[in-house]
Amino acid sequence: MNRFVVGGIPYPEALHNPTIDLMARHVSVREYDPDRPVPEGLVPVLFAAAQSAPTSSNLQSWSVIAVTTPERRRALAELVGQEFLGQAPLFLVFCADIFRLLHVVKRRDYPYKSGDVNLLLVATNDAAIACQNAALAAEALGLGCCMIGNVRNRPREISDLLGLPRGVFAAIGLSVGWPARKNDVKPRLPMSVVLHHERYSTEHLEAGIETYDKQMEATDVYRGRRAQVPGVTPPPDLDTAPYGWVEHVARRMAASSQDRKDFGAFLRDKGFAGG
Repeated sequence: MNRFVVGGIPYPEALHNPTIDLMARHVSVREYDPDRPVPEGLVPVLFAAAQSAPTSSNLQSWSVIAVTTPERRRALAELVGQEFLGQAPLFLVFCADIFRLLHVVKRRDYPYKSGDVNLLLVATNDAAIACQNAALAAEALGLGCCMIGNVRNRPREISDLLGLPRGVFAAIGLSVGWPARKNDVKPRLPMSVVLHHERYSTEHLEAGIETYDKQMEATDVYRGRRAQVPGVTPPPDLDTAPYGWVEHVARRMAASSQDRKDFGAFLRDKGFAGG
């Protein structure tokens, strides 16, 4: 199965390509063979792929920390709340990084006036695009990956564990290893909802979401994952009714993240967003 089949997206024969085929088969892997190490020399190869990603204005405002020692991987797994990270032999932490930019400004004795939200987005985007390149390279080698946004949970503890200086924070993680099991390709929102032509349109929004919600209800994606909203008690029928994307996302958006409640203050302390 692939994205074209699952999403009913046209895939003209003339446009078939091995790279597109690989991308369309992507699934997140959360179960790894703990006894099988990654290939020797993998980290520099993934780094080269990551560094080949576009970077805004050639600022190269990202860094990556390769974590391989079991004790540090276990510590990160506990901090992000993802036990499977202890199985993955390699965990890459992609960081938004303006430390070098601060350094060269100081080196030239110029005033620093760029610590705004735009630079936060630039550095975060740089890190995310680099991470995607590394993930694609790993999957091309037959490895499995999972991107971990929870590295932004408990950001101060993770920063301390990884020794991140001012101007650097963990933006996204990537677990890498040999898959012990792979999920099926997960349905996504239909093209009619996400793809717009010339101008943004909500014409097919409700119908598309309704169709997708039924698709997700029919999968086991949310089995055992009914989100809880502190202070909110869902109607009794919703706790026994099929649980799909709409209810899950609505609950997620109604609940504040306690782990990330001071993330804004943390970023300002790190020199981002006006800090």
